[in-house]
Amino acid sequence: MYKELDTLHQNLKNDSYKPLPVSRVNIPKRNNPNEKRPLGIPAIRDRVCQQDLKNRLEPIFEPTFSDCSFGYRPGKSTHQAMRKIYREIINGYEWVLDADLRDFFGNVQHELLINKIAERVSDGRVLRLIRQMLKAGYMEKGKKHETTQGTPQGGVISPLFSNIYLDSFDHEMVNKGYRLTRFADDWVVLCKTRNEAVKALNDAKRILSKIGLIIHPVKTRITHIKWGFEFLGYKVKQGKGLKLPRHKIKKQPNIMNIYAIPTEKSVKRFIGTIRNRTKRRIPLNLFKLIESINPVIRGWGNYYRKAHVRKLFNKLQHWIVRRIWSHRFKRWRNMGWKKFHESKLYSEYQLVNLISLIPDIESKVASKG
Repeated sequence: MYKELDTLHQNLKNDSYKPLPVSRVNIPKRNNPNEKRPLGIPAIRDRVCQQDLKNRLEPIFEPTFSDCSFGYRPGKSTHQAMRKIYREIINGYEWVLDADLRDFFGNVQHELLINKIAERVSDGRVLRLIRQMLKAGYMEKGKKHETTQGTPQGGVISPLFSNIYLDSFDHEMVNKGYRLTRFADDWVVLCKTRNEAVKALNDAKRILSKIGLIIHPVKTRITHIKWGFEFLGYKVKQGKGLKLPRHKIKKQPNIMNIYAIPTEKSVKRFIGTIRNRTKRRIPLNLFKLIESINPVIRGWGNYYRKAHVRKLFNKLQHWIVRRIWSHRFKRWRNMGWKKFHESKLYSEYQLVNLISLIPDIESKVASKG
């Protein structure tokens, strides 16, 4: 390994390094399994080189990025993006431009991206290296293909390239007064009126056309929060609200009755993953079975733990326990609750409890302990 790193270092130093074509794999799209999206997997040495380049470029560009951008940035997260959106809705921005870019990663213009980088990086060797990476091509079914545009999804440096490429869009939209929130190529604009949302759509089309990008006409829409919209795996909507006596309200009331829940697709993916890992024919003992599903429960639960999920988490947790019993006794209707009571699964077998991940409940459980 050290020999390979030394060779790579020497090749970069004497300008003889040439990246290999990425290996292209077509995987089902998350929201539409019938459609495929290309994933470009670089060779290990190229990944090392991309990571080193990212480490050098990121401190240069990071301070220049707009605050409306949250994707793949240090110190930024999806939850911060959702909090920004929530604050804007509370402040009266109830109309939503829910937009989608058509094949963003496949339509990045190489020279335009290099020119944007060259505005802050003057080292010709670095710019030459970036051009080589972009034009390395890809291998598919044993055949090499040229890449005249686009940056491969799956590359270590591709997310940084996407933020550099879309930075001018971010700044121009914000300078026009729009409440833009962007995570990579996924973005929304919150507006006070429908007319403002229509104007934002037209302005976005015009700005994006200057960098060779097109808004997807089918997947882009203008909606109101009372009808709801989906962003970053959440469905955000205005509900009817709860009519409770004042003495039963423990927290500051949500005056606009805005709630966020996991999207139906996200719930279905979670259920599908747990179902696949708890099939009755899988030859695992109970400890190993729970060990295999705990990371899925913990990861998905932690992502949505601050949303309006108490009822959903409760329902899913009971279903997970039933799946475990079904695996052990090879049938759905069984007496699993006698031998493997829920409390035993949590304490002795260390099953992650979705409910306990919710902050309020977690603190109550901790205080009781």
